[in-house]
Amino acid sequence: MARSAPAPEALRTLRQRGSIALGIVAIVACAGMVLASIVSGEPSLVLIGLMLLGAAVGWVLLVRPCVVITLHGIHLDNPIRRTVIPWSQVQDVSARWNLEVYSGDHAYPAWAIASHIERPASQGMLGFGALGRASQQDVAPAPKEGTTVGSASRLLESAMDEWRELAAEGRPEAQTGGTLTRTWQPLDIAALAVPILLVVVGILR
Repeated sequence: MARSAPAPEALRTLRQRGSIALGIVAIVACAGMVLASIVSGEPSLVLIGLMLLGAAVGWVLLVRPCVVITLHGIHLDNPIRRTVIPWSQVQDVSARWNLEVYSGDHAYPAWAIASHIERPASQGMLGFGALGRASQQDVAPAPKEGTTVGSASRLLESAMDEWRELAAEGRPEAQTGGTLTRTWQPLDIAALAVPILLVVVGILR
């Protein structure tokens, strides 16, 4: 459960479209500055490092974070950390400034869901019997604009209620085991560390 859900398990992937757009703008702008520095014939290692750091921040903080809903639980892909919560460990979901999933005595925020996100149309969140027979076409539909973090919260609550009904019926697709796991995101750390190293090298040259 520490890994990302494979495609057949990823029933919904939720992201904030506005944040993705802002992150892409930041990445493109920083890449343009790096290119301009190289073309100038006098590239500055410090400037290149700072611009690469800006692009990395745009990717790590704005583009990559997401919430993945699977048959077995919720994956919160936040900057630097990934939290995987099996349905059996999910106690509640709330929408304040951002989406939060409660398990035990802790609330785990979803960095990706802070304002507008719209759930894809379906008959039942987990779709048992629609998504219970999910095919590749059902995997992770693209989010649309127009709803709020509150509707994303209701989406998870609906999925949680469906899982509980299936578990009570003893359905095999409703796994009742699993533990909550939190793991570091090595690519996020590397994406931030490498530009910082370039800046330090540039300063010390």
